[in-house]
Amino acid sequence: MPHTRQPAAASETSVLQQRYGLRPRRRLSPRARWGLIGAALLVATLFVVWIVQARSAAPSSKDVGFDLISSAQVTADFEVTRDPDQAVRCGVEALNEDWAVVGYEEISLPADSQAERTTAHRLAIRTTNPANTARVDSCWNLG
Repeated sequence: MPHTRQPAAASETSVLQQRYGLRPRRRLSPRARWGLIGAALLVATLFVVWIVQARSAAPSSKDVGFDLISSAQVTADFEVTRDPDQAVRCGVEALNEDWAVVGYEEISLPADSQAERTTAHRLAIRTTNPANTARVDSCWNLG
C-alpha cells in the first residue's frame, strides 16, 4: 500500500496567501460593533416613526352610497376621516358598467378645528354617459 503525502494545513494556507494575497479578516472592535448596532437601531426607529406618522396623517374615505339622478348625473355619498386641522381634497368618479370613468369631480374640505374627524359628504357629478356607480377615487392633504 503506497503512502500518499498530504500537505500540512498551515503550509497550504501560507501558499494560498502568497499566491492570492489573502489576508485574515479583521474583526470589528467591540466599540465599532456597538456603534453599528446603535446606528442600525436609530435608522429602524426613525423609519417606523416616519411610516406611522405618514399613515395617521393621510386622509381616508369610505363610500356610503350613490344615486343615479339621470343619464347625465349621479350623486355620491361618502365619508372622509382626516385631521380636522388639515384641508383635504377628494376626487370622486362616476363609472359606467364597463368600469370606465364617465364623470369626475373634486371636492375641497377646508380645515375646521371644530369638525369631527369623520364627516359625511354628498357630491353631484355630471356624466358624459349613463353611470352605473360612483366612488371616491382618492383623498389627499392640501398644503
